[in-house]
Amino acid sequence: MTLIEYFDKDTIKNILAVLTLKPQRVVYLYDSAITDMKYFDALRKCFRKHIKNIELVSIPVDINSVQDIYEKTYDVIKKYNDCAMEMTGGSELMMIAGHRAGYESGIKMYHTDIAAGKIKDINDPQFSMDTAVLTLDDFIDAKGAAFVGKSHREPEERNFDSILEMCRYIFRNLRDWAYTCGYIQAAGTVMGEGLHFSANIPFLHKDGRRYRPDKKMLEVFQKNGFIRDLSVSSDRASFTYCYPEARTYMSTYGLWLEMFVFINAKRMGKFSDVKLGAMIDWDAYDDVHTVGNEIDVILMENSIPVFISCKLRGISTPDLNELYIQRKRLGGWFSKGVIVTSGDDKIKNTGTFKKAQEFGIIVMDRKDIKSRDFGERLFEAVSGQDIVAMKWRRV
Repeated sequence: MTLIEYFDKDTIKNILAVLTLKPQRVVYLYDSAITDMKYFDALRKCFRKHIKNIELVSIPVDINSVQDIYEKTYDVIKKYNDCAMEMTGGSELMMIAGHRAGYESGIKMYHTDIAAGKIKDINDPQFSMDTAVLTLDDFIDAKGAAFVGKSHREPEERNFDSILEMCRYIFRNLRDWAYTCGYIQAAGTVMGEGLHFSANIPFLHKDGRRYRPDKKMLEVFQKNGFIRDLSVSSDRASFTYCYPEARTYMSTYGLWLEMFVFINAKRMGKFSDVKLGAMIDWDAYDDVHTVGNEIDVILMENSIPVFISCKLRGISTPDLNELYIQRKRLGGWFSKGVIVTSGDDKIKNTGTFKKAQEFGIIVMDRKDIKSRDFGERLFEAVSGQDIVAMKWRRV
């Protein structure tokens, strides 16, 4: 089968039907103003992971000419046998011209209801097919981007319980955690790479500030298996990290919230491709590995990418802008954004929270992260968001 598609700036519209119907050939009619053929190199890479010998053809059209779009679509139908057309992407004029060419030729014409995960036959209301389940790699490949590592190594499953227990204590005692993390960071600037820690209390940093840890916080770290051999006196603290990652955890203030969200999302078993600290190179074809974005947590919910920003503090408008741009860049309109914060913007209905609602960004705040059912709350918030209605928000 040859599948005719109209190229769209929303990634999911370009790939979902192809990966569902699995044609031998896909023909894209695209706006002749597009001069960068990397778009189609990226799509080819995406498809060949699933359809090994697929042929991809791209044909430019005058996007403002119904006649040109019609004639070139009609020519494709006559050139290739057993054609079908999928009419979800492209412009309004492409839809008009494409339907005319398809109707006159009597070929199958499909439309994809992305939100419902169904492909439907325009002329047969009884026909319905479940769409393929997309992965984050499908989106990244189709966008011409690439994962270039992770800012943090994902925790091992055997450490999930101890990390969550530590998270709950930290979230209840953020000021003590700030003091302790600041102390470990400051002392760490003059220490080696080993697992043993020993520093004066207070520690006088070269910035002129004196740093002190919270003794109870260190004791809880030991209780939960991150450090051992803890000794805290009036003028010195020493301990040994139980494993290398523990050193990173205890010297990175906001990482605990990222791990908390990651672990809860993984344990739900209802999300796919849950990634922590993913770094993305937005142009994988320029031979330069440049990290354009680091995204705290990414997951997939029914073929829709969900971008989660974690802030172990209150949130601001720049935080919302950054998240909005990230999700639009990869997923277009068919993506979701969540910001998880230790602040109380949702509780107090602040101006920042209202701005998040305008952007279609889900906010989960202090009350949510202190709950015992955070994973369920996250799933309900994400799955309950209507991405179709989001298209009509005033932003």
